Amino acid sequence: MGKGIRKKIFIITAAVIIVLFIGLAAVKAGKGKQDAGMLVNMVEVVKQDIESHVQTTGEVLTVDKREITSDVTGRILEVTAEKGQPVTKDQVLVKLDASEINYQLQQAQIKLDIERDTLEQLKKRDKLDLEITASNTEIQYNEAKNNYEQTKILYNEGAASLNELNLAKNKLDQMANTFILAKKNLENADNASDITIQEKQLELSQLNLSKLQEELEKYSIKSPIDGTVVEKTIAEDGIVSPGTSVMTVMDTNQLEITANVSEYDVNKIKIGDSVKITGDAIEGQEYAGTIKYIAPTAVSITTGQGKETVVEIKVKVDDKSTALKPGFSASVDILTEVKKDALVVPYEVLFTRKDGKKIIFTMEDGKAKSHEVQTGIESDLVVEVIGKDIKEKDRVILNPTENLKDGDPVQENKVMENDKNKKPQ
Repeated sequence: MGKGIRKKIFIITAAVIIVLFIGLAAVKAGKGKQDAGMLVNMVEVVKQDIESHVQTTGEVLTVDKREITSDVTGRILEVTAEKGQPVTKDQVLVKLDASEINYQLQQAQIKLDIERDTLEQLKKRDKLDLEITASNTEIQYNEAKNNYEQTKILYNEGAASLNELNLAKNKLDQMANTFILAKKNLENADNASDITIQEKQLELSQLNLSKLQEELEKYSIKSPIDGTVVEKTIAEDGIVSPGTSVMTVMDTNQLEITANVSEYDVNKIKIGDSVKITGDAIEGQEYAGTIKYIAPTAVSITTGQGKETVVEIKVKVDDKSTALKPGFSASVDILTEVKKDALVVPYEVLFTRKDGKKIIFTMEDGKAKSHEVQTGIESDLVVEVIGKDIKEKDRVILNPTENLKDGDPVQENKVMENDKNKKPQ
């Protein structure tokens, strides 16, 4: 065999030996790495204050909006408020021609006065007659009484007969009964039938007058609330009829926001929860609100993502002087719960088993250890964890999977930890 051929064989053999050596080293390194355990990223359990929020969007509406209509038919004499003008409760907005109703009122007032005078005359006349009758019967009774006493004396002296005495006694009894009846009639003078009838007539006249006065009020159309005229639908010299809309008044100082909350979030909120209100139309401004209403039923609506089940809520705007206007859209941030010094972790440390139980993993002596926990308040980035053996500064494994089991060997990814602790340049 030539010298050159032997040299080539030697080089090839050396190369094969080197490759085998490198492969064996790699296998050993891999085995050593496998023995060290799965490479995992870890974070600390942190104690901090945590808040739970529910966000949604809605529309700004007024709490009180009234469409004002006429209750009568009439010609418009004057419109005293214009669109955009603030008005107060009971302020006259429109005046109608009330000449006909005023004429009827005058007639009713005259009739009432006549009925009242008639009643007074009846009372005076009847009472005077009864007083005279009572006075006359009293005189006659006293005369009969004196006559009986004198006749009795004469009878005892033998100067008068028994028949004369009896006649005097009968006359006295008769006049006594007449006097008693006259006094009783005088006492009951106010209950006489003519007077009672006249009193009823007077009452009817008073009712008619009151009705006409109420009717007259309808010819001055007033605002039922404090607010602002947002729409005017009539002009002067026009004619209105019952049900005709004349204006719309809105109380822009009492606002609310109507919004929908997902069925998954609605049980987190309650009446009285604090709300932060923002919006594109009020950029840079923030207002306070309060949950005032939660609908008792849910509805299904169509969104860009398909069907969604939601519950309507209403938020009272607590701030009075705001740039919010009815019709604006608004973002609603509802503070549902606050907890001080809660133990929190990122959502990524939680693993939910098929039975629904939540697990987090710590590392002890190079091995994974599982802990069953319950979750509490949830914020956007972290969640409260509650477990009997979980404490502050415990290091827990991020993104555990079903492949990670209790007791599996693991090792922390120090590269990630160093990158996290590296200060920005």
